[in-house]
Amino acid sequence: MRNMQKAKEALEQLHDKSKFEKLIQTAAIITELLLPHNIRPIIVGGLSVEIYTLNGYTTQDIDFVLNGYDLASEVFASLGFVKLGKNWVHADLGVSVEIPSNFLAGDYDKITELSIADRTVYVIGLEDIILDRLRAAVHWKSGESREWGYRMLLMYFEELDLDYIQGRFEHSLEENEFNLWINEAIQEKALIADKEKGTDH
Repeated sequence: MRNMQKAKEALEQLHDKSKFEKLIQTAAIITELLLPHNIRPIIVGGLSVEIYTLNGYTTQDIDFVLNGYDLASEVFASLGFVKLGKNWVHADLGVSVEIPSNFLAGDYDKITELSIADRTVYVIGLEDIILDRLRAAVHWKSGESREWGYRMLLMYFEELDLDYIQGRFEHSLEENEFNLWINEAIQEKALIADKEKGTDH
């Protein structure tokens, strides 16, 4: 298991890194070990929000969607993770991994592939994580989810597939809330444009 030894050594080198670096590099190391087994871990949840908001949002753990849970569990254990409840925890690194599902609530074709040094991670599509935060804002009354869902919408407004998002509402409340976000984003972008015009004079 030469690859496993190299992976352990790579994890050991993360001790002095920032929390985000530890999370993203650990995710990349795990992905590298699982890909040869036709298991592609997809980052979802808070870490995906942190990636898309360029560290604006911060999270404490890695949420993966993947098939092959049993084999993934063997890899986690071999890397020094210990199962605590539903989480796998690496005490030395302070990194926790959870696998909330083996099925992605979203479009596999929209997954973002990111290069992390000489490794790769896969991240839930931007539209799908916005939908995830939208649903949490509507159904769980989560103010934090509303804030970060809206922030991602604003950041990537011109790039988003709005038709895709609008075609996947599961409740009229989601549509109503999203329309509010759209209107807010349009107004905010207009204000920014006006300010930029003002600084040109």
